[in-house]
Amino acid sequence: MALLEAREVSVRFGGHLAVNKVDLQVDAGRVTGLIGPNGAGKTTIFNALTGLQETSGGQVFIDGADVSGLAPHKRARRGMARTFQRLELFSLLTVRENVLVGAEVRQRWARDKGADADEVVDELLARIGLTDLADQRVDSLPTGKARLVELARALASQPRVLLLDEPSSGLNEAETHEMAAVLRQVADEGLAVLLVEHDMSLVMGVCERIFVLDFGEIIAEGDPATIQSDPVVQEAYLGAERETAAEEHLADVPASPTTAAAPPGDEDRTGVPLLEVADVRAAYGDIDVLHGVDLAVEAGTVFALLGPNGAGKSTTLKVISGLLAPTGGSVSLCGRRVTGADADALARAGVCLVPEGRGIFPNLTVTENLRMATFTGASFDEILDRSFTRFPRLAERRGQVAGTMSGGEQQMLAMARALATDPAVLLLDELSMGLAPIIVSGLYEQVQAIADEGTTILVVEQFAHEVLGVADVAAIMLHGRVQRTGAPAEIGEELAAAYLGGVG
Repeated sequence: MALLEAREVSVRFGGHLAVNKVDLQVDAGRVTGLIGPNGAGKTTIFNALTGLQETSGGQVFIDGADVSGLAPHKRARRGMARTFQRLELFSLLTVRENVLVGAEVRQRWARDKGADADEVVDELLARIGLTDLADQRVDSLPTGKARLVELARALASQPRVLLLDEPSSGLNEAETHEMAAVLRQVADEGLAVLLVEHDMSLVMGVCERIFVLDFGEIIAEGDPATIQSDPVVQEAYLGAERETAAEEHLADVPASPTTAAAPPGDEDRTGVPLLEVADVRAAYGDIDVLHGVDLAVEAGTVFALLGPNGAGKSTTLKVISGLLAPTGGSVSLCGRRVTGADADALARAGVCLVPEGRGIFPNLTVTENLRMATFTGASFDEILDRSFTRFPRLAERRGQVAGTMSGGEQQMLAMARALATDPAVLLLDELSMGLAPIIVSGLYEQVQAIADEGTTILVVEQFAHEVLGVADVAAIMLHGRVQRTGAPAEIGEELAAAYLGGVG
């Protein structure tokens, strides 16, 4: 019998059914994976299992006992422990003191006091390889070691069920391998481990059983080989193939994309990429995310930056658009370095980002959102005319509050507002986020039309097959680096391995 089990668990946020009758089992002595594309509902299920999120239906069991009505701390006393996607450590305490917190908290409520708390800590530090760092403050540690400290603190409560939320987030490849070895060891000692993770090399390497979630429902379960070869899983991650559209588009693209004519006033810069990113590194606090990104986007082309969740794609766009200062490397426009420039200066220079999550003003109407683009000096009437011509649906919704529109309509509005600025380069971040495949297909038809007009586009996307139908050049990103750049057809053949196997 599974140590942790979910039976028909459902979660609603208002009228939105985020999780629909999910069943999953986590067995003792195994690492079980829960994976799925962005917005699938993984974190919601994770929080429902731990009691942080109220469910609207279903039951959660620990070792056969129904804990559905128990608060998180009471589930912890039944043997459940967890880590968090964002590091949740006591930064001013030492490694030993952080782990000691877990051990002493358990002794406050446990009937079997077990070994002395200090002995538990010493044993854990030795087992996980942190003894030499025991007296260092946590805020001085690299991310990989800090993740191990968080894991050790969770284990200090002597759980039977361990839930790990993105334990490889911010780790480099060597640190990820170290984490994998620890997870195997923990499972071998009899714990039931549930792993929510974007790094497919880690998932496929340590999990014996994997559940795949999409749009709040389990669409597949099985061993790693079964999951990797499942066409339903591949479609969830990559989108439906558009072979005909891609072939028709690629027929008109030269094998080596040539540089389009330079923008007015930059004729002497012909041959220089419109956008160039060189050895860019970036971090969120102490968590390193980009480890030397290199890419070049020629004028008049569509560059598709692809890769699994957590690869660093959106962070790359944030650096390019000035929303995140890099810790190293450079960004250049038409050969001019713009590294570290303010976001508003870059926007006025023609770098326009449509962010993940759309970035519209939800409390303003469609027309009021479009008025925001007049900062470029363009006529408001002209902006409306162009926007409504390209997206007739917006004309029908011109007086509607943007936050009440469908996700697809909101994405149309975000794109219309961006295009109203006549961008030199358009950055598109996850157009497909949370949208039905038929809506995604329609949006990419618009991207194709925009590209045909000569707009330079750098698009980050998870529904890779959709974007490959319009791209001139594509690249695969893994572990904070661009691993492979080439023709869309060539990259398309490698996507399944990159997304579901973690190799480039």
